[in-house]
Amino acid sequence: MDMQEFLDKGEELFLPNLSLDIAIMGFQDGELKVLLLEFEGGWSLPGGYVGRDESTDSAAVRVLEERTGLKQSFLKLFQVFGKKDRSFSNEFKKIAAKAGLSWHEELWINKRFVSLAYYALVDIDKTNPTGGEWQQAFGWHNVKDLPKMWMDHGEIASAAMEQLRRDITLEHISFNLLPEEFTMPELHQLHETILDKKLERSRFQKKMLSLGIFERLPKPKEDAPRRKPYLYKIKEST
Repeated sequence: MDMQEFLDKGEELFLPNLSLDIAIMGFQDGELKVLLLEFEGGWSLPGGYVGRDESTDSAAVRVLEERTGLKQSFLKLFQVFGKKDRSFSNEFKKIAAKAGLSWHEELWINKRFVSLAYYALVDIDKTNPTGGEWQQAFGWHNVKDLPKMWMDHGEIASAAMEQLRRDITLEHISFNLLPEEFTMPELHQLHETILDKKLERSRFQKKMLSLGIFERLPKPKEDAPRRKPYLYKIKEST
C-alpha cells in the first residue's frame, strides 16, 4: 500500500480512532535508551494502527518487527492514553504536503486517537531500526535526557520507564535488554541504571543466582578488563 492509498483507504483496513505506541528500550554503553522517530521538528515513539483482522497484541508485535526487524522480544501493554484532543492532524498534514500527497480535513487519520501504550525490551545490537511509512529519521535517546516530544509521547515514555522499574522488582525480565550471554556485573549495572540507585553487588548477585533461572557457562568473558567474570545465559526451560 502506497502512502496516498494509506491516507485515502486506511479506514477500511484499520480500526478507527485506535492506535498504539511502543516505548522500545535498549541498554547500551551503560545507558538505558529508547528508540524515537523525528517528526516535524519534534520526536515521537514508534507506533501504528490495529488492523480490522488482528488483535491489539498482534498489531503491537507487527509494529515492533516493522520498526526494529525483531520477530521476538519482550513486549507488554501497560497503559491507555486518550485525552479528548489527542490528534497528530497538523503534523501529518505537513508531512503529506512535503511528500506531495493530497489532503483533506475529513481523512480518518485526522481524527482523535486513543493509544494503547506498550513497552518493549530489546538487545540494541540485534535491532535494525527504520523510519516507518513516513521515512522519518530515528535515533536511540537516553531515557534521562529525552528531546522535545510531540503530544503525550514524553508522558508515555516516562510512564513506560516507571512501569519497568516496578516490573523488574516483580518479574525477571531485565535480561531481555542484554545479549544472550552476559555477566553478573553487567546485569548488576543494568539494574542500577533502571532503578537509578546503587545496589550492593554481592547481595544482588546472590539474589539473582538464587532464582535458579541463570546457567553459568564454562568460560569467563575474555574481553573483560582486569578480573574475567563468568558468562551466564537464561536456562532453556525458563
